[in-house]
Amino acid sequence: MNDDRQFSVSRRKVLAGLGTIGIASAGAGLGTTAYFSDQETFENNQLTAGTLDLLVDWEEHYFDGSAGMDHVEYVDPDADGAYVLPAVANPDARAIAVRFVGEGTDQENKDAFWDATSIEALPDPDNDGVQDSLDNVDVCALGPEDGLRLANVGNEDAEERSEGLYQSNRTSNDHTSSGDPLINLGDVKPGDFGEVTFSFHLCDNPGYVWVNGMLDEELTGEGVITEPERNDPHEIDGVVELLDEIQVRMWYDPDCDNQAERTGDVDVMLAIDTSGSIQGQEQDDLENGIMEFVDALPTDGSARVGAVSFGGGSVTGLSGLVSPDSFGLPSLSYGGNTPLPAAIDIADQVLDDQGRPDALPVIVVISDGGPNYDDDTGLVYTATVNGTDYDAPRGAGFSDDDGTAGYDGGTDNSEVDATEQAETAAVATAVKSGMDGARIAVLNIGDDPNADLGDGTDLSVYLQSQIASSGFYRETPVSNFPDVADDIANEVTVEEEIFFNGSLGDALDAMMGNDGRGIPLDGDRMTEFNEINDPEDDADRDPFTGAGVTHCLGFQWWVPVDHANQIQGDTVAFDIGFYAEQGRHNDGAGQVPENETAQNGDAPELTPS
Repeated sequence: MNDDRQFSVSRRKVLAGLGTIGIASAGAGLGTTAYFSDQETFENNQLTAGTLDLLVDWEEHYFDGSAGMDHVEYVDPDADGAYVLPAVANPDARAIAVRFVGEGTDQENKDAFWDATSIEALPDPDNDGVQDSLDNVDVCALGPEDGLRLANVGNEDAEERSEGLYQSNRTSNDHTSSGDPLINLGDVKPGDFGEVTFSFHLCDNPGYVWVNGMLDEELTGEGVITEPERNDPHEIDGVVELLDEIQVRMWYDPDCDNQAERTGDVDVMLAIDTSGSIQGQEQDDLENGIMEFVDALPTDGSARVGAVSFGGGSVTGLSGLVSPDSFGLPSLSYGGNTPLPAAIDIADQVLDDQGRPDALPVIVVISDGGPNYDDDTGLVYTATVNGTDYDAPRGAGFSDDDGTAGYDGGTDNSEVDATEQAETAAVATAVKSGMDGARIAVLNIGDDPNADLGDGTDLSVYLQSQIASSGFYRETPVSNFPDVADDIANEVTVEEEIFFNGSLGDALDAMMGNDGRGIPLDGDRMTEFNEINDPEDDADRDPFTGAGVTHCLGFQWWVPVDHANQIQGDTVAFDIGFYAEQGRHNDGAGQVPENETAQNGDAPELTPS
């Protein structure tokens, strides 16, 4: 292992140096003829600059079909209790799906698997590959003599200072030696997956935090092209296919348990586009995909599903929330325009009315276009679901002009204008916001997912940035929907807040954004902030709490199951890190660190062979 390749989890510079300024005044005589005098002295006044020091710790897991097999069995993705890593982006591959087994409860079996596949951690003073607990530990007060001390990573003199990836309390085993990159795997194959949960702690002041990274082009390449790779129809000369084949998701992990999955109840409302642009075989593919999606939901009582359709100038109530095995899709009527805001509004009202208090509410929008609806004055849509009438817009905040009775953005033509886009986006924002807000997942099934909406707006950009919750946008041809529906079902019902889903290449593009600061993270997940598409200084973005409070972020990668000859020998190396700025006097817009790149250190490597 090369000691000069350091995985970069950057320490942030102290924004204001620690120091003291003594301000004291000693009284002196005011004149030689003064018989009476008095002096009141306030001594030892101090002004101390605050600090912003970002400390990081981690636990890494890797499953290659060997370690951990006593705790899992391979199952179909739609099996009850399946842990699924989807292959939505690659129609030729299939998802990784396992179920946790053992003599304990489901959670105990799951935890046992994670312990068995934990390959390294910090702090890990007993060197068993599992992070030692930091409960009730003041991490900011830990010093070199403490076995649980955390890391400042990325320092050039790290080895001499026994810091960062050279720390003695980092795991040392067959996977890791002192100074090695954090993700350092030399034989990645289809079906493998891994995960790192980082926890970061801002000592003293609150601060805005970004996760950033970049591709190390010098260490990334195709390597020796084998005969199977050369003959594979998916092989493209000069392209490192591994960047596109590896799938990545990042999420906030509030319980810091390394697991992004659906652990509780979920209530799902489908909003199905039945406008006139979906014709012929596309209608069959859409309906087959919907039923495949429903069939993939668990039938153990933890999931319920309902649906509305929108098209032809109306929203039609199809079903309230029922068990997936009781759901039936009646004949759908196709034609007309696309009243998307009303469909989202009514789907959310059904969730509010029929949803269970502790269930995760999810709206899945399946559409091939942007919002388009009539310009009738006071336009109101009504759908009857399980005998209850639901009107949209429901009231203030759910249309462009709260002073009018209905929608205000409709047009009398087939184009999607800016007002329709803005009004629909406002409805989506209202539905997603607040502690009880619903997750909106969007599946773009358009023939041209990047179609121009008529004013220069890209359909995919609009649906992802303005309608979908962060990390819950997908696109696939409607003909492929039945093949990936089970993957999508497992993906959109994950409980924790995922803010990125996509290929490793797309993840690195996002982590290089904002002048190298990377993806802006939100310190308050109760607000509606889209980490990938919203500006850094968005009003809904908040700094993270200081005083050493623990904040956890999960970074998971996997290689979907495929013959994958095109990735043989490919090597991908990349940096990943965190950047922080003080919260006070800042709006989160960020600044490029002075005399410093966004990432410090060398790259981790993922190399299939």
